[in-house]
Amino acid sequence: MQRIRPVTRIDQLRAEQRRSPVQWAKGVYLLLLLGLSLAGLNWAMGDAVMLQADGLVVTDRSVAAATYPARVARVLVREGQRVQAGEVVAEVESAEMLRDIAQVSAQNAELTTKELQLRIRAAGLQSLLPMADRHARQSVEAVAKLDGMSSEGWVSLQRKGEALGSQYEAAARLAGLRSEATVLTTELPMVIRTREKAAESLAQLQAFYDNGRVRAGRAGVVGARVPLPGQVVRLGEELLQIHADTPAILAYLPDIYLFGLEPGERVVITGGTQAAEGVVEALLPVSDALPQEFQSMFRPRDRSRLVRVRMTEGSPFALSQKVQVRGCAFGWCWKSEPFEAMVADRWDRALTRIRAAIGVRLPSAVAEAHPPVL
Repeated sequence: MQRIRPVTRIDQLRAEQRRSPVQWAKGVYLLLLLGLSLAGLNWAMGDAVMLQADGLVVTDRSVAAATYPARVARVLVREGQRVQAGEVVAEVESAEMLRDIAQVSAQNAELTTKELQLRIRAAGLQSLLPMADRHARQSVEAVAKLDGMSSEGWVSLQRKGEALGSQYEAAARLAGLRSEATVLTTELPMVIRTREKAAESLAQLQAFYDNGRVRAGRAGVVGARVPLPGQVVRLGEELLQIHADTPAILAYLPDIYLFGLEPGERVVITGGTQAAEGVVEALLPVSDALPQEFQSMFRPRDRSRLVRVRMTEGSPFALSQKVQVRGCAFGWCWKSEPFEAMVADRWDRALTRIRAAIGVRLPSAVAEAHPPVL
């Protein structure tokens, strides 16, 4: 069969056009290769030369804990609420505390009654002792007179015996009253001291229980964990946390970092879309294991030295938020004062040259919005 359309042979092409190779594809490839190489180098050795410390936003805090077994009756605060020192944050009910208060109150009442009885007996003895002493002296005098009269035969033996018996009873009564007064002199102060201690213990117990009111130990912000009404808490169990108003960053300095970090160095703190400047406050002489969210599944569990960083202009971060501390490379922190002074000096000189060139004073807003590239 004849071909409907003749096909031209390759060696007979007259105006063959050859396309030149795409040059920008090589550039993209080289850029991707360079980026991948830098990423791998940063993953392998970046922590050794650049400060890349993970950290947490922390504050000084106080814990409101259950100092006795109880049931939460009311919760008067919520998460993130600001409270003052001494403010009631919750109310609890404790049957054990009420029982202890009732027992100490009963003991205090018994001791008070006993003290009153001893005081009454002491007052009665003070009234009887003079009369008993006088009766005893008169009995001795009467017996002495009867002895003189019996020698002359004027007193019978029966009468003399009755006088001697009365003398004995008076002496015994006086001795008993004196012994009882001596005992009361020793017992009454002991009962008074015991009663005072019981009253003091009762007052402390009532103040400790405070009708079940739980108060904030300091001014600050209530933490994320708040108990629920009806919840039963055990002895020492945490009810809630109150964070202070001055947050700081507790960073975990990588052990592989080869350069020193001194207190006073200025660093950059980033977390999500927010950033802030901070100052290294102290390198703590302790280390701790990194939290679980900082651990890498491809590395063994890390334990790093702790660094405390203070933020210079308030905190845009939330409490316990995960952040990163950066701003130093090869031991040089570009947020330090000399660097900022150098940038400010160059900026001033650039503005001076621009003003001299155009002869016009630039508005401050324009100058601040468009700084020169150094």
